[in-house]
Amino acid sequence: MVRFFLALVSAALITVVSGAQPEFDPAKDILAFSNETYYEYHTEPDGRVTFHRRSLKEEDLYSRHCFVMARAVAQFYQFATFRPDLPKATDAQYGDLIRRISRIPVWSRGPAQKVIIPGYADLESFSAGHVLLFQNNLGRWWPSFWRLGNWRMVLPVPRTGQERTAAWLRRRLDSGHIQAVYLTRFRPLNHCLIIYRYTVRPDGDVDFSAYDCNQPKARPVLQYRAATRSFYWPRNWYWSGGLVTTLKLYVSPLR
Repeated sequence: MVRFFLALVSAALITVVSGAQPEFDPAKDILAFSNETYYEYHTEPDGRVTFHRRSLKEEDLYSRHCFVMARAVAQFYQFATFRPDLPKATDAQYGDLIRRISRIPVWSRGPAQKVIIPGYADLESFSAGHVLLFQNNLGRWWPSFWRLGNWRMVLPVPRTGQERTAAWLRRRLDSGHIQAVYLTRFRPLNHCLIIYRYTVRPDGDVDFSAYDCNQPKARPVLQYRAATRSFYWPRNWYWSGGLVTTLKLYVSPLR
């Protein structure tokens, strides 16, 4: 059975033709499950968002995996192709494919031919059918928290730096890429997103459309305001809204 599966996928590789990357679809090119935050958040009567550690056992939560999930969405978008016309594989075979894709550096050119996922049309349906398989094979949360680039959050960030980041993001999207970014306000917020589209307003502000694994069904917007040369992340269930520092993510082994 394994030999048959490998032969089938190998034959299908012949039909994979490199070309322009399809536009990112926020309904299909995402993980079907969400990242459970380590803290539980509450909105107070005065509008403040407060938080405390959840009472559930750590092993009962798929928490602190925002870096892992953002990385996975980028990896599947860049390095995988879905073939619903092929027969479905076994869980063991799908686990191997998930691990294979999750080990390809996001900043690399990737394999010469994309990895084929048989039996599914997109990442959303694939992950919806194999939630635990994904969670067990995408990787642990703690290595991403110790990436060298994360220490940038303690450094001062001049407004010119945020202005350059906004311009760089636009160039990345114009070239057909999606891009992971790191949002931080030190303790209140350390999170990452996938940016996949932008719109420029008449006043020069830029709305960057984002995938947020904490709220995968939402369509949030990371806004860059030209007047203040700053990024703002809107209010949601885990963040009271406001100014954030936005940093490049997964652009090299160090960042």
